[in-house]
Amino acid sequence: MEVTLSARARATVIWIGVALLLVVLYLARHALAPFVWAVITAYLFHPIVAFIQRKTRLPKQVVALAFYIFVGFVIYSAVVNLVPLLISQSEQVQRQLVPAVLRDIDSWLQHRKAIDPRFEQIDIAAVNDRIRLFGRQAAELAGTEAIPLLFSTLTFAIEVFIYLFSSFYLVVFGPRFMQTLRDAINRKYHCEYDRLMTDVNTTLGAYLRGQALLVVIMSTASYVALHILDVDYALSIAIATGFLELIPLIGPWTAGGIAVTIALFQTTAPFGWSNTSLALVVGLIYFALRQLEDAFVIPLVIGRFVHLNPFTVIFVLVTGTALAGPLGLILSVPIAAVAKIVIQFFHAKIVARSVRHVEPVRSAEDLRRVAQSFASRSNATIVLMIETHALTWADLPLVQETFALAEASFIDLSAVTPDGVAGSLATAVGIPTATLPPAPTAAHESMLAMG
Repeated sequence: MEVTLSARARATVIWIGVALLLVVLYLARHALAPFVWAVITAYLFHPIVAFIQRKTRLPKQVVALAFYIFVGFVIYSAVVNLVPLLISQSEQVQRQLVPAVLRDIDSWLQHRKAIDPRFEQIDIAAVNDRIRLFGRQAAELAGTEAIPLLFSTLTFAIEVFIYLFSSFYLVVFGPRFMQTLRDAINRKYHCEYDRLMTDVNTTLGAYLRGQALLVVIMSTASYVALHILDVDYALSIAIATGFLELIPLIGPWTAGGIAVTIALFQTTAPFGWSNTSLALVVGLIYFALRQLEDAFVIPLVIGRFVHLNPFTVIFVLVTGTALAGPLGLILSVPIAAVAKIVIQFFHAKIVARSVRHVEPVRSAEDLRRVAQSFASRSNATIVLMIETHALTWADLPLVQETFALAEASFIDLSAVTPDGVAGSLATAVGIPTATLPPAPTAAHESMLAMG
C-alpha cells in the first residue's frame, strides 16, 4: 500500500529540510567562498556573454571560454605590471613614510613636553618602537612575503579551480539551472516565482555590477587626482580606494583617511604647499568625489534598488563580518537587500485577504463568458452562482471545458446552485458545489399561508 503525506506533513518535511540545509551551509561557510565568488562572477559576466552570443550567434560555451581567456589575459597583464610596483611602494612605506611619521611625532611630543609637564611621562622611544613594529608588519603583509605564500598553497590552488569551474558553469548553464528550479515548483506558483526572482535579480545584479563599475571609476578618478597632486604611493592608494568602495559607509571614509594621512606625512609637497595644505586639498577632493558618486554615479549605475537605512547597513556589516569575515563584510548589504525583498513578498501574501469573485450564471452563454475570462484572472477565487434552469444536460461539454480552463489558470473554482441539474453537472466534472434547496415560489407561499 502506497503511503502518502498530508499537506501539513509535506510542509513539515519541507521546512525541516530547509532548516537542515541552512545549518549545513552555516557549518560549511568557510568552504563556500569559491562558490559565492562564482555566483558574483556569473552575475557580472553573464549579461556580457549573453550579449556577445546574441550578436555572434556562436555557441554560448565558445563565447564564455573566449571571454574568460580575455579576462584572464587582462588580469595577468595587470598582475605582471602592477604587483611589482605595489610591492615596491609597500617597501617604501617602511623605509620612508614610517621614519617620517616617527620624526613628526617625536618633534610634536618634544614640543608638548616643553609646554605641558604631563607629557614628560610619555616614553618617546617606546612609542617609536611600536610604530616601527606596526610599519614593518604592514609592509611584510602587503609586500614580498604575502603574495608568494598565497600562491604557493595547495588549498588556494584548489579553491581557484573550484571558483573557475563553478563560475564558468553558472555563466553558461545558469539560466537552465534556474529553469530547473522553476519547473520543480507547482505551476500554480510560477507567476509569483517569476515576479519574486525578477525583483531579486534586479536588485542583486544591479548592486554587484554597479559596485564593480564603482571600483573602476573611483580607482581611476582618485589616481588621476593623486597623481596630479604628486601624492606618494598614488597607485596603491587609488587601488585601495576603489576596493574600499565595496564596504558601504565605512569604506569611502577609510580610503579618504588613508590618502590624507599619506599626504600629511610625505617628505615633500607640490606647488610650494605645506603638507597640511596638501592633506587639506586631498581631503576636499575625496569629499567632492564622494558627493559626485552619491549624486550621479550611484543613482545611474546602481539605481534605487537597495533601500536600507544607515542603522540597518551598519548592523548587517557587523553581523556579516562576524559570520563570514571579509566576504561577509562585502556581501552583507546586498544579501540584506534581497532578504528584505523576500520578507516583504511573503508578508504581503500572509496579510492579504482572500477575495472571492462571485459570478452569476443565468444561462449557458454566461458560463461561457466567465470561462473565457479565466486566462486573465490567474490564481483568483471564483464562485459560480448558477440559477435554476440555467444549464441542461446538453451543457456537460461546456461545464467540462470551464473546469479545464480554471485548472489551466490555477483558479480556485466552486459553484453554488439550487438547481439539481447544474449541481450534478458541476459535481460530475470535479467543481466543488453546494446545492441549495430552491426558493419557494409565490404559489407555494400562498398554499403555506392558507394552510
